[in-house]
Amino acid sequence: MLLAFAGSASADATFGMRIQVAQAEGTPVVDQSWLDAHVRRANELFAGAGVAFEADPPEAMHGHVDLVTRGHRHALGPLVEGPRIHVFVVRSLADVDIEGRELRGVHWRSRRGGTRHHFVILSSIAGEYVLAHELGHFFGNPHSDTPGNIMSYTRAEGPPFFDEPQLRRIRAHRERFLRGELDPR
Repeated sequence: MLLAFAGSASADATFGMRIQVAQAEGTPVVDQSWLDAHVRRANELFAGAGVAFEADPPEAMHGHVDLVTRGHRHALGPLVEGPRIHVFVVRSLADVDIEGRELRGVHWRSRRGGTRHHFVILSSIAGEYVLAHELGHFFGNPHSDTPGNIMSYTRAEGPPFFDEPQLRRIRAHRERFLRGELDPR
């Protein structure tokens, strides 16, 4: 079953998403409704850039339950297969720069084994807009100081948004991805 949500029908490009979910004592660290909410929010926010996401059915990921070090993050690189966006969902994701701090998500680049990969890691404590934020990084956007912007850490009244320069950056990355890094659906 593919997960596609509002906004994908009119997209200029729909990208496949492979989601792998860590298992703790044989149980996924998040359920299907958690995943559905994250993909739906990403599709809502990226619709303005003509981008949508379809997630393949989630796969069980054994090991990699709690990521504490950079090495733990890099260890996910060999699990990246094919021209899709890869999302790894773990129980906990430590900040590798600030001891004792837990993150909700990260866009990670791994260069182990001579192959360069980039992917998204989400923690089970991530709110439903965290995937969209990390995909914002995947599509080239840095953090923003504008309250309420999806790339900002400061919330504001109303739903989060991308501004026009961010949407242009997403469109440019969309075109680059379509030239070889990712296959459209």
